[in-house]
Amino acid sequence: MHGTNSSKAPSFNGESSELLEFFELFEDLADTCSLTHAEKCKMIVRYVDLQTKHFWVTLMGYNSKDFDVLKTSILAQYPGAAKGQCYTIRDLPVERIMISNANNDISTEMELLQYYRQFHWLIANNKILTRECDRYFWQGLPPTTRGAIDRRLELINPTYSRMEATDFEEVLKAGRFIFSDDTFDADLNEPIATRIHSIWEGRTARAKAPAPWDSDEEEERKDV
Repeated sequence: MHGTNSSKAPSFNGESSELLEFFELFEDLADTCSLTHAEKCKMIVRYVDLQTKHFWVTLMGYNSKDFDVLKTSILAQYPGAAKGQCYTIRDLPVERIMISNANNDISTEMELLQYYRQFHWLIANNKILTRECDRYFWQGLPPTTRGAIDRRLELINPTYSRMEATDFEEVLKAGRFIFSDDTFDADLNEPIATRIHSIWEGRTARAKAPAPWDSDEEEERKDV
């Protein structure tokens, strides 16, 4: 674990709106260090000021060394903390990413990975909370891409729900399956495949074309 004076150490300034982010940073660090629940309870109070520490050690979960209970107890003491910090999209670098990709189609695995890397950078540099990243990553995908991934997620996950944003890593995994460059039909540059593809496009275009207008036929209908 980072020392309390380290620039990489999580810190809490007493603001309710920043408590949830503090917990996310602390838990990511604790999981990286493979801390047990008891060790998490012991360590988390080292990253707050003395007055806050004296308060937190009196809360339910600390003496029993149950970190989940302690976290719930702490959040309950700070009104609005469970909602986290309220961001608007304009406050985040994600606005630039979403706007720059607004007119781009995603139909290959490489294009999806290029889109994903931008959000991964935001997470890696603590520019955005994980739950916000999940939501904006999904919203920034083109509608056709979202639809294809949505069907894939529904197929492979019996508990899949549209009530909340799916982990963007899971969305990536589903998208990579759909757009994989390793599928046998991924290369449409093969001569026969290209010819068949052009035939399909021609049929689609003819099906959508309006029927020619016949003035004589229109006159006949009027006379009836």
